[in-house]
Amino acid sequence: MNIQQKKRGRIRVVLADDHSGVRSGIRFLLEREPGITVVGESTDGVEAMQLVEKLHPDILLLDIEMPGLNGIEVAKRLREQASNVQILALSSYDQREYILEMLELGAAGYLVKDEAPELLVEAVKGISRGETGWYSSRVKRRITNRIQ
Repeated sequence: MNIQQKKRGRIRVVLADDHSGVRSGIRFLLEREPGITVVGESTDGVEAMQLVEKLHPDILLLDIEMPGLNGIEVAKRLREQASNVQILALSSYDQREYILEMLELGAAGYLVKDEAPELLVEAVKGISRGETGWYSSRVKRRITNRIQ
């Protein structure tokens, strides 16, 4: 845990996804784990930015395709603002260009939604410890050039 988490005792997460069913499922997975709390949910990129600024979460679970600002634009703006939030991209898209752009913008991981449930909790915990490189199997294949 980083210093802020030690003070609070919990990993604070904001969910940013425009699909309520996806957010509900993610919330269920995360909140049944001791030490993880979902402190906010957003349906678009603008709201995600506002929640990060207001709530100061440890991790932002960020969808790529959202109304308003997409996830890539949110990541760019957070980087420009030197935000301390760690980004875990969670997307239906596994196109190499999306993945590489998110990683270049400092995302600590990138999970494809249909592969994510088994990795999600461990990725959040790992990222909270400062780890990077949390990728679902399809993402790993994309970034190692085996599948273009």
